[in-house]
Parts: sequence; structure tokens; C-alpha cells
Amino acid sequence: MILGVAGMIGCGKTTLSRALAQRFGLQLALESVDEDENPWLGQFYSGAEGMRQYGLHLQLHFLATRFKAMRRMRAMGGSWVLDRTWYEDAEIFARGLFEQGYMNAADWKLYEQLYAELLHAPAARPPRMLLYLEGPLDTILERIATRGRPGERDADPEYFSALHDRYGRWITDFRKCPVLRLDVREYDVVGNPNATDDIIAQVRRQLEGELPQTELWPAPASASATPLPSAQKRRSRNARSA
Repeated sequence: MILGVAGMIGCGKTTLSRALAQRFGLQLALESVDEDENPWLGQFYSGAEGMRQYGLHLQLHFLATRFKAMRRMRAMGGSWVLDRTWYEDAEIFARGLFEQGYMNAADWKLYEQLYAELLHAPAARPPRMLLYLEGPLDTILERIATRGRPGERDADPEYFSALHDRYGRWITDFRKCPVLRLDVREYDVVGNPNATDDIIAQVRRQLEGELPQTELWPAPASASATPLPSAQKRRSRNARSA
């Protein structure tokens, strides 16, 4: 079983993913934030020309490493919490580059074809549930300004505005698995660690009997986390844009 955690940069995806893994005794798959693992990220962020020249390279890198990680997770078995989904990689971040003119039509068509084929792979079975963190753009921008990484804090606000719009359209049409929508104004999982308690209770009610029975014992000091090879929180910054 996989629980996916999705949402805009700055919403608290990683914090919530860790809390779910710790409380339920699930394995944790985080995106790697090590730029040394991604040869395209620095060139992509070198400016508008870099975004146009390396957008496809960057997105193909994320696509390949994401599905490599998913294949490994399925092979290892057990239950997992996934910090950001492969759907967002393609349907929000890569599509966004095309819509904003950083990826030409031919490159986008090639990417779409590869993504469509990969969705037929056993590793791409939908998550059991998607937890979607959302909120108004001004709230998210405020949190990026105070909590984001330097590359995120320095990004053009218009980029985040376009990203926010794409996320809104995407989740409205998302039908691949059940969705639990969580307003970050009510669940500030970074500013208020206790906010995760109610979310965890909601997940338990919906998945009773499917989750490992670990809550009878105190939560471990830290959950075991498996980084997703170079799946970067780009979005976090990237073109994928937690």
C-alpha cells in the first residue's frame, strides 16, 4: 500500500509524510534534495535560456529516477508514504514547462508518450490514498518566504502563481484514487506539529484494517526514510517546476 502526499511547495508535505510514517510504522520515500545527483538542475536554473535548453533533460531525469524508485519500492514490498507523486512530475511540472514556453511541442509530445507508456507499468499502480495539502496563494507564498529554501525564496512569484493554478486544475480532475483534501490554514503541520494528529485520525478512519497496527506502542524517534534517487524537490523549485 502506498499513501501519496501531494501539494504546492511550502505546504508541509515532507513534515506530514514523516508524521504519517512514524505514527503508522510505514516506510518513507522522500525526494532527494542533493543537487549533485542531478546534472541538469543547475543548468536549468541558470536563467530563461537554461530553462528552455535543459527543460526536457531535467524532466526526463526526474521521470526516470521517479520510476526507478517506484519500481524499487514495489519490489521491496510493504506499505509506504510517498512525498510527492509521479503524477505531479508529469501533469503539473513538465506540462507547466510546455505551457510556459520552456519546452517545445515536439519535446512535450515525446515526454507525454514516455509518461503514458510508463503508466502501464506495475510500479505505477495508483496510491491507496492521496493526501492533498492546499491553500490560498498568499498563504503559500508567505510560507515559502519564511520556510523555503534559498532557490525557492528567490523565485519569481509569477512562477508560483502559475504553479498554484496548475495544481488547482489538476486536483479538480484527479480521479485515480481517493483524495483527502487538507487546507493548510487549518493544518499547519510545520508551525504546529500537533496538527498532524487530526489528519492521522482521518486516515485511520478511512483505512481502518489496512494500516499496520503499530499505534499500540510509542512512535519511534524517527521513521526510516528512503530517499527517491534524485527526484528532487525541484518542484520544490523546479520546473517540476515539498
